[in-house]
Amino acid sequence: MSFSFSNLYRNDFIRNVITLLTWNSIAQLVTLVTIPILTRLYTPEEFGAVALFIGIVNVFSVASTARYDMTVVLPKRNGQAFHLLIGSIIIALIFSIVSLLVVFIFFDKLTRMFDAEIYKKIIWLLPLCIFFVGSHQSIIYWFNRKRSFRLMGVNRVVQSSSQAGVRLGRNFFSNGNWGLVAGFIVGEILSWFTMFLQLFKKEYWRLRYISFKSTLKALKEYVNFPIYLMPMGVLNSISIYILVFALSFISTTATVGHYERAWRVINFPLVLISSSFGSVFYEKMTRTSNRKRLYLYSYFGNLGLALLILSPIAFWGEEIFSFVLGADWRIAGKIARIILPLTIFNYATNCISTIFSVIKKNQLLLIWQIIYLALAVGWIFFAKSSDIYFLLNIFSIGGAILYAILAYVGYVNIDKASFASKIEVQY
Repeated sequence: MSFSFSNLYRNDFIRNVITLLTWNSIAQLVTLVTIPILTRLYTPEEFGAVALFIGIVNVFSVASTARYDMTVVLPKRNGQAFHLLIGSIIIALIFSIVSLLVVFIFFDKLTRMFDAEIYKKIIWLLPLCIFFVGSHQSIIYWFNRKRSFRLMGVNRVVQSSSQAGVRLGRNFFSNGNWGLVAGFIVGEILSWFTMFLQLFKKEYWRLRYISFKSTLKALKEYVNFPIYLMPMGVLNSISIYILVFALSFISTTATVGHYERAWRVINFPLVLISSSFGSVFYEKMTRTSNRKRLYLYSYFGNLGLALLILSPIAFWGEEIFSFVLGADWRIAGKIARIILPLTIFNYATNCISTIFSVIKKNQLLLIWQIIYLALAVGWIFFAKSSDIYFLLNIFSIGGAILYAILAYVGYVNIDKASFASKIEVQY
């Protein structure tokens, strides 16, 4: 038995997943311990208001790099990959400056869209958050390319610990909104500096070889990413937060808060795995010769794992949430039970969704994303006056079916792509 485990760990794919999983487990443990405390320090209304802000940040941060962050893993030569990294960070900086100008010019119109008074103040933090979140992803992909999975895991611990630490200091803030927002921003900035300092320490010598011409050439080679993958990424982010956005307009802030906590808690164990698995899967798929088997094992393995982990929520959702989060969060437990099908199939598909980037079929993902979002918006608009639980039920079942279809589309297109049998990374 020990021999079998030894052989298993010598597999680089399994070993890298375990490395990331271990460190992400520590990061998630910090979050897990603080969840029951935070739900007793902050109200559903406060979680709802801040969820809307974080949703806006995450949507625009995807667009901020034009999705060139994902190209960093793909080139054969590290020199070209570093040009893509620098290019994506510069694009994120330009995007953030433009967003600051937009906030300055259209401040009154933008703030009138939201009822909460807090948005008149925190909207000025939007450009800063967009830059740090967007450029952070670019740096993470560089270390993913370098297989620095331990560093990526440590970075997750820094982010989770700093966010939780700030938010636990609720009494230092005038209201709960500021406590939640400050925790989000501090976590992003500290984790960004953790990665940036390591990048500068290890790769600063490459800066002398950076040129505008070479950077522009590298960006042009992967121009399909901003053309196809950026719109898809934005649409995907909107799809993730569509219910946060929609419920903010058709329901109460408290309902948004209950949904946000429900979504956060049931995704909690899955994020732990997907953040580890997805990074390694993306890198491994560019190298393996048996792509279909890796794809099938990855998808159905993660689908079964999600079913196993979340099955208690299906039977005792309200009871679990009331006990763990507090009596005020029973509604969140009911919502969690309703959105289980969507969560499970979303998770399994996201674990292998980078296949479309690897096989350079991002247009298929874009088409699917447009269809998904169109159907989601259409259903929400049609059922906006209906019972909120009925709206969520149909949304969840329909979304699960669409994610299963996307996984099938990815599978049937693997053999149609042109791969090198093995990609050797050169300096």
